Amino acid sequence: MDVLSQTLFTIGDYPMSVLELGGVLTGLAAVFLASRELSVNFLFGMLNNVFYFILFFEFRLYSVMLLQVVYFIFSLYGYYYWKHPKQGQSDEKQEQRIRFLRWKSRLIYTGIIILSGILWGWSVINLQARFPEYFAPPAYPWLDALLTMASVTAQWLLSRKYWDNWVIWIVVDVISTILYASMGMIFTAVMYGVFTLIAIKALVDWSRTYRKSMKRACM
Repeated sequence: MDVLSQTLFTIGDYPMSVLELGGVLTGLAAVFLASRELSVNFLFGMLNNVFYFILFFEFRLYSVMLLQVVYFIFSLYGYYYWKHPKQGQSDEKQEQRIRFLRWKSRLIYTGIIILSGILWGWSVINLQARFPEYFAPPAYPWLDALLTMASVTAQWLLSRKYWDNWVIWIVVDVISTILYASMGMIFTAVMYGVFTLIAIKALVDWSRTYRKSMKRACM
């Protein structure tokens, strides 16, 4: 871990570690490939999870640290799900088609994010209080927890290839950009800023792809 945390180079006064550089590069690759509907995005995503699990531990963002484990599991599932379309979905890519959530489902997911975020934030605070010798006081525990639950939801919807995942990612990415910049994780903040732009483009591109697939299905 010490080797991964060492500074590779500095840009101005900012030290770039192996961990952060690896996380930034694999993260950008994963999100870009996801926006292009390529299932290999999940493989880059799993590598990204390993880098950021360690990095977030060092920055005491325990909720988003544990989130990397969930991401890793969802990525394994997503890679399999995307690569094994149901019968009747045999398009040229041989992968699952894009879908949209119903409004009722969107309200349910929103409620789940808020409730689970509150419960998770409370759990993290109490975990640190119970084991202070292992965990330093968490940074931004409530915001960290809400972002974590929103990210879990978005990653699940991505693994199921729902268009709505990009709406959640845009909100998460904008807030994360501000949060990480305020904590001095400059290149991670820049990465999330780029994530925001990619997510916006993906939102539009997936809409177009969905409409085209519906037209083909009606022919």
